[in-house]
Amino acid sequence: MRHLPLYLLLTAAAGCALPALASSEAVPDDAPAAVAAATAATAAEVKVAITGRIDLTADRGRKVFIEFLASPKLTAAARASLASSGFELVDTREQADVVYELDGAFQALRPATRRTAEVRVGDYAENPAPLATKSGRGGSVMLSLNPLAMLIGTIASNVGNATGAQDSVNAATAGDPDGKCLSRCETWRYRQRNVVNLTRKEGSTEQKCSVLATAEDAELVPARLIQSSLAGLQEAAGLIVALGLSADPALAK
Repeated sequence: MRHLPLYLLLTAAAGCALPALASSEAVPDDAPAAVAAATAATAAEVKVAITGRIDLTADRGRKVFIEFLASPKLTAAARASLASSGFELVDTREQADVVYELDGAFQALRPATRRTAEVRVGDYAENPAPLATKSGRGGSVMLSLNPLAMLIGTIASNVGNATGAQDSVNAATAGDPDGKCLSRCETWRYRQRNVVNLTRKEGSTEQKCSVLATAEDAELVPARLIQSSLAGLQEAAGLIVALGLSADPALAK
């Protein structure tokens, strides 16, 4: 006889019904909404897509201000790249003829349990710590397909963690806040994406390009996807933003 995960036993004892999953990939009735490591640890395949391109070389000889939002480290790396390419940099937006603004977000969704994680790229670059996840039991969540859309806060605002105690018990007993995967584990990997947007502003005119890196993995891989997005900026705009992020830290429970 197969033992049910602890959180299902607790839910049944409390007389609570689990809400239906708001996902196109339904979990069978006899499958537990519980996940540990989905498959053997292998490097996730990262796919990169570029939307739009900007020819920054046309701005040589003009006064340029560049900022990677929320990250002095990434801003410094971007400034160094432009300076080495012969761009004239200024210290404030008011002094500039042209402004380059970068921003980005990492997001992950575990479809079977709707567990999520997200972080702004600038914040992660400043503090590449293990990412905490949130339980998705309670509200539907969907990742935007528009790579130019900044998704900061969308998951956090739509998904609550009403089962914090349950997550803690599962993490302590099974090593994962959702419990232990018993079947169809390959469908319960994290779907992950990282978007980095570059906006060129000249007066009231704006140009945009975007680099989207995606992967599916049993573990969160923000560093790998962020590095892939930053590397894509060289093809999208000729901009090299080098930031040495170490291997992805362990998932924070």
